[in-house]
Amino acid sequence: MIIKVSVVQGAIARFLIYLCDMSMQTWISILTNLFPVISALTCCLLMLLTYKDSVQEEERYLKRGLFFFYFSVAFGWACVIVYTWSPRLFVYLNSLCYCSFIMMSVTFYHVVFWLTRVDSSERFSTWHYGLPVLIPFALLVWSLFVPLDVQVAIVAVDSPLEDVYFYFTRFFTSQLMVAFLFCLCYTLLGLKRLFRYWHLTRERSGDMGEPPLRWLGSVLLLFLVSLCMPLLEPLFAESYWVDFLPIGILLLQFSIISYNVIVGNYVLCPCERGASGDRLVIKKPPLLNKERFEKYMREEKPYLNPELKITDLTGGLQTNRTYLSTFINRTYGMNFNAYINDCRLREMESLLADSTYAGECMTELAIRAGFGCYHSYRRAKKRNITNF
Repeated sequence: MIIKVSVVQGAIARFLIYLCDMSMQTWISILTNLFPVISALTCCLLMLLTYKDSVQEEERYLKRGLFFFYFSVAFGWACVIVYTWSPRLFVYLNSLCYCSFIMMSVTFYHVVFWLTRVDSSERFSTWHYGLPVLIPFALLVWSLFVPLDVQVAIVAVDSPLEDVYFYFTRFFTSQLMVAFLFCLCYTLLGLKRLFRYWHLTRERSGDMGEPPLRWLGSVLLLFLVSLCMPLLEPLFAESYWVDFLPIGILLLQFSIISYNVIVGNYVLCPCERGASGDRLVIKKPPLLNKERFEKYMREEKPYLNPELKITDLTGGLQTNRTYLSTFINRTYGMNFNAYINDCRLREMESLLADSTYAGECMTELAIRAGFGCYHSYRRAKKRNITNF
């Protein structure tokens, strides 16, 4: 037991000495690589915690896709830390690291595809995931025929055996270039889909006003900005602290995406299961406008339910809570509760004017109109919520 304690104490002492001897550049490198890992894992946790609050199944698909995107980012940056501190361990993780760096672009494009889908004929091709799996698999198979010490040398000392294993070295160390190309291609594809989505939305709604998913456009533009960071390499060489600039852009992207997804600042194309099997059939959602909304309220009369919540309307109107709340505020100049009470007051006026209910007391009529009790009716009437 004494021997074990002394070994542990010696290891801790050596580790502390090692930390004290590290330069400022090394410390900044550690922080630079840790920030993306911690922030991506935090976003993964947020997607998991808010997963059960999703009203529609489509929202769950979206959060699952974002979870895999954040996890790919976290794993890729964790591999960068391993690359710095343990070249031998990185050799074993290289194929997975390769996969994560190019997979993150594809998974985010999948999220963009899901957010901007407006046509029932659109399907996301699984072939997009072909190369992110095939390329790392080819590297894994090829590395089985290359000695481990050679691979460690490629990582640790910039490959003194490059002439012997020239092509393998180029393939082994090509993650950044391939990840750059994937990010560029899929960011441009994402922008193309977003512009198409804006164009189709404008055609369907006439004067669209403020375009939807502006936050997604900001995120995609930030991806393009981050791809330009290598052009600032001379500036990075002068100051270590400038290394935080691309990390700051990445953290800003994570914040924008997570916030807008959690609050529901989007409208998803709904999916329904076909009668012939379990395959999902995508249906084009009708546009939420004043005419359609008021028709739904007149025909379905959901306000007659005293326990009505805004989430109870999202399924029938094929939208989400935030979008519906914003629509009511902008269209009628009141919040959801005020609008529902207004509908109930109108229903109460109709009941009072109907001779069929002449024998009923006011309490019964108030409950029939959707108020929980007569006092709720009196409060709503006192506030005079009857002006559109």
